Amino acid sequence: MTQVLPVILCGGSGTRLWPLSTPNKPKQFLGLLSSETMLSATARRFESSLGSTRFSKPAVIGSVRHESLIRQSLPTARLVLEPFGRNSAPAVAAACLVAGEGAQLVLILPADHDIRDTRAFHAAIDAAIPAAQSGALVTFGISPTHPATGYGYINLGPGDVVHEVRRFVEKPDAETARGYLAEGNYVWNAGIFLFRADYMIKALEQHAPAILPAVRAAFPAKPGQVVQLDSDAFATAPDISIDHAVLEHADNIRVVPVDMGWSDVGGYRALFDQLAPEPSGNVAVGPVHIRESSGIYARSEGPALAVSGVSDLTIVATPDTVLILPMGDETSVKAMGELVQRRRDLMTVSRESQLRAHSWLQSAFRTWSNVSWDHARGGFVEQLNPDGSPDFAALRRTRVQARQIFSFSRALSLGLVEPKAARTLIHDGLAYLNAHARHPEGGFVHRLTPDGQAEDSCRDLYDHAFVILAASEAYKVLGQPGYLDLAWEALAFINRQLRAAEGMGWHEAYPISLPRRSNPHMHLLEALLNLHAATGDANALSSADEIVNLFESRFFLTDVDVLGEAFDTGLYPVQRHSEMHFEPGHHYEWASLLALYDRLRHRDTLSWRRRLIRKADLVGCHPQSGLAMNEVRADGMALNMRHRVWHQLERLRAVILHTEVSFPGAPDQILAAIFKYYLDGMPEGTWRDEVDTSGQPTRQEIPASILYHFITAFEMLIEPGLPGSFKTAPTTQGQVPATA
Repeated sequence: MTQVLPVILCGGSGTRLWPLSTPNKPKQFLGLLSSETMLSATARRFESSLGSTRFSKPAVIGSVRHESLIRQSLPTARLVLEPFGRNSAPAVAAACLVAGEGAQLVLILPADHDIRDTRAFHAAIDAAIPAAQSGALVTFGISPTHPATGYGYINLGPGDVVHEVRRFVEKPDAETARGYLAEGNYVWNAGIFLFRADYMIKALEQHAPAILPAVRAAFPAKPGQVVQLDSDAFATAPDISIDHAVLEHADNIRVVPVDMGWSDVGGYRALFDQLAPEPSGNVAVGPVHIRESSGIYARSEGPALAVSGVSDLTIVATPDTVLILPMGDETSVKAMGELVQRRRDLMTVSRESQLRAHSWLQSAFRTWSNVSWDHARGGFVEQLNPDGSPDFAALRRTRVQARQIFSFSRALSLGLVEPKAARTLIHDGLAYLNAHARHPEGGFVHRLTPDGQAEDSCRDLYDHAFVILAASEAYKVLGQPGYLDLAWEALAFINRQLRAAEGMGWHEAYPISLPRRSNPHMHLLEALLNLHAATGDANALSSADEIVNLFESRFFLTDVDVLGEAFDTGLYPVQRHSEMHFEPGHHYEWASLLALYDRLRHRDTLSWRRRLIRKADLVGCHPQSGLAMNEVRADGMALNMRHRVWHQLERLRAVILHTEVSFPGAPDQILAAIFKYYLDGMPEGTWRDEVDTSGQPTRQEIPASILYHFITAFEMLIEPGLPGSFKTAPTTQGQVPATA
């Protein structure tokens, strides 16, 4: 009995099923037709043979950022994880390498299609095997049921069960599609292929010779159960479909037409057609009540939906989005999804506030590009004098060096800073850290003299979190692999020297010191999320999960709704819960980071986030000015009634991400207060760091560390492509030296 290796391509984005399907959780990981995910249903089709063919355990090729979702559906599957999408031709090449490049028969199929008649599918595979074994590349064509314009077509040539292919046809217009159906010798291209691995390799070498070497180079020397492709090598693979790369050019293509109840579930109309008892019926999923209506697909994953007196509508509610549009309007679904996902955080902010924030950030980076760097001795200055001139004499913290690198990297990606100047500062900043901030025994020192000598050799968790954040952000925007070396080194050091007991986070610093604090863990969470965004590293996400678990189990004191700041060696609070000191800005900052974490990990921390914000709003803001105070106690006693600007910036970010816990117009009002108390009347692009209860400044120096808070808060207000934005692209500027 012939054996076939199914290889499931799991990289689809499902944009026409937004908001159910999102980039972080596309449709193949959803239970759209049943409680079973589409990926799981695809794999289950091969658990037993319904014909003469046996099937090996399926392999899956998907995105590294979806690894956990793949494992939820198929815990034991062999995985090939792509750092980014490169279309189906490189994925097919990877499938050949997984199969061993020999005579193994490989079946390529998408993870997000529905097949009702599995027996017919297996019969078609049986019919295709002799042709595939003799060297043909066999595709499967779906007998068309209507003149679809969303599918490619295959023109059948001579043949009985297995046909030659005359040509592949791109998605036709409606009139052409009707002609194909009338002609009778066209089938839909299902994107399912059967071939011998060695014959597909020959075809790739002949018709698309650049693909296979790039994919081979991306494979590890000794592939295991999980293969994570190297990003630099994989980036050299052409971004092209297998149809365009091989199938449209090869002369040994065959097609097996099959009627197997197939649907690509490509949109809400297809989903409705699969589920509706009849065309005039309705589909209700979740807490939905429909009356006196027809042709309705209504699904809710949260709020109750009541639908009455309408027809031919798609109505979808997720916990944070509602979509309503005419049934079958797939183009609008995709367009609206792209718009809302890009502008979600701007939808409650006035255009005036957006432009004001954008203009100020541009002026800030124009100023700091000129004054932040010490050209005589190297390094970023710690602060500016009250007149806006650099203070070259102040000691320099490693975390501030890293924050400046991050800030210029993020500003460069947003088009807020002149690219050449930013690239120079980013590169020089990383080189300075590499040359001056290293500790001879590993890790990075805490503080430097203006001459670049170690003034405090303590190796601090907070500092290392910002080194990881800075290096990963620089890599994201400039694409230089050497930039990541500092991130990996910092992460390796804290895991080696600062790791506490299993599941108990990281120590404060080396040498080990007390108290242990939640705040460095928060910034490590931020850094790990950014490192994963830059590299797709799964271990970074696992460590991020651990920090969120610590937040839920240790850091957040549920009886008083307060984020504990200081803990003993076992992570027990050093103060009574009711007397716990906390900083409102940290409440807002944790809420924002948890929101970003949820979007990536599909974890539900919303109730925690709301409690963080409400507690800070209730007892952490001054009753007259509304400004967040520096420090309060869990029982509401104000401990430090002054107001640093970073608390206000973190409140702004949290409110934008959580409009449901604030009043209408809150982001605009908070931004106006930031300008009034901290920015108006200051030298261009600078700020007041702190004001007292009457709004008067309490500190004259301008700390460089706050630029990081401005960019992370104000970027929430910026829509890409605003007038005056710079354009940037990855550079080939030199690498950071490997050693000091």
